[in-house]
Amino acid sequence: MEGRKLKSKRVWVVVRARPSNEAGNCIHIDRNQITVKGQSFFFDKAFDSTATQNEVCEYIGGRLLPHAMNGEHICLLAYGQTGSGKTHTMFGTLEKDDVEGVAFHSVSELARMMRGRSSEGRAVPSVDFSFLEVYNNELYDLLDASKKLSRQRSSEKHVVPQGLTRRCCELAQMEEQVHSWLREGAATRSVSKTVFNPRSSRSHGVVMLHICWGNDGAASRLRPASRETSSSQTRVYIVDLAGSERAGMYALAPEQLKEGEHINLSLSALGRVVSALAEGKCEHVPYRDSALTWLLKDAITGSSARVCMVAAVHPVHAVETASTLRYAHQYSALQASSNSQIPTLTSELRKQMRRVDELKRVFEAAMAGDEHGLAWTKESLTGTVQPTRWAKELVEAHPHLGWTPAHQSKQIVRGNRKNRDGIGRSRETVDIIKPRRSDEIADGRPTTMPEAGCDGSSTERAVEVVFEGRNGRPPVILWYPESALEEVQPPKKLIDAMEQLRVAEEELGRKRGELQKAKELNKAEQDEWMAKG
Repeated sequence: MEGRKLKSKRVWVVVRARPSNEAGNCIHIDRNQITVKGQSFFFDKAFDSTATQNEVCEYIGGRLLPHAMNGEHICLLAYGQTGSGKTHTMFGTLEKDDVEGVAFHSVSELARMMRGRSSEGRAVPSVDFSFLEVYNNELYDLLDASKKLSRQRSSEKHVVPQGLTRRCCELAQMEEQVHSWLREGAATRSVSKTVFNPRSSRSHGVVMLHICWGNDGAASRLRPASRETSSSQTRVYIVDLAGSERAGMYALAPEQLKEGEHINLSLSALGRVVSALAEGKCEHVPYRDSALTWLLKDAITGSSARVCMVAAVHPVHAVETASTLRYAHQYSALQASSNSQIPTLTSELRKQMRRVDELKRVFEAAMAGDEHGLAWTKESLTGTVQPTRWAKELVEAHPHLGWTPAHQSKQIVRGNRKNRDGIGRSRETVDIIKPRRSDEIADGRPTTMPEAGCDGSSTERAVEVVFEGRNGRPPVILWYPESALEEVQPPKKLIDAMEQLRVAEEELGRKRGELQKAKELNKAEQDEWMAKG
């Protein structure tokens, strides 16, 4: 029941308050509600300072890790000010085996689930391990002497830095191997002393588990470069973000000012990405604004992964805690299942708008003149007519129509297709002609109808034809019998261009409707989530 209930959920947001012996506790936690400075926030779960590592790990792992075994990417993300306990939550106390964090617990749980598959005779995926950091907006491999990594895209489906070390895990020894590699990478990660924290992370740490499906046990012997494209992959991201901070106040050295600037810039870029997706109003999601958002493009937002954010807060730092909770509250909006559609629909809409603009240019160029030098308008492409050479006789033979000087002027230019004056557009066809008012210009209709045949029962239908004025002159409106007019066919390329434009405009309208519907649904889902509690 729990699995089915959570199946559609994409994002969890959990708050954890670190223990503190200092006076001045600024927060109050009641189940999933946390209050700071008189403002309350609701999240999926709120852990107070008495919560143990095991309680936090079990809550997070129990909700996310089964999705990895279902072939879905997952991301565990820790966010908060420096000194709030993010690294402790994610990695525990590295010097003590008995205080392990979410990363260690997740690896152990994944290994347990894979061994369960093996005992049931089901296919067991192979696993690769990588560990890197984002430091001063550059990527470094923590398993290869902090080698700088290229930010090239490795495939159309996901982002993996080129040259990243991938160590193959043996299922029987997976926990021991990965735990050792976690400590190895964490030991080389950039840290330094700040006002808030004697060992403050000065980089964003990213653990990646590459779960490779479709291979047998021999897959573990493949070279990492081959494995990247040899099978379907599920990726588990465990991300310990560097602490947000007011660098000018808390830095203890000039180098820390630079580090703090890059930390805050990357966190700001992450905030813009989340805001763009949560609000569904931004036509461009700025993933490439930083190395962090580029690397985690398909993980941090839940658009192609299940995500759990742990918002770590310090109970005595009210300003920083309120800022972290506001950000986490915004991140909660990504729980709306429709907002992942909005960037895709927006991109499709922009592409369709460009196509319509291009087809309009082609259409307008085709209308500029045909092989006879005849200019067309969009309206003239349908119902375009000109008087036949027998038009005068047919008009005069009609009991309710008469030949006028205006008719004669159109007849004179009839044979010259380069002269647009002789071609008009049929606007109305009627069985019974209404008389012309005395103040209207002569158009072929009489001002009074004769008694005989005035019901039009044996009279040929009449057509109102509009001849567009040239050089700013008003249009000329004349009436003809149907038999006195012949259709003028536009060039085929013009008809084809018009049809392509029509189809493209209909598709544009459909995509606009889909986007608007997604935005409305997204807002309703956000409102429902934000009002919970």
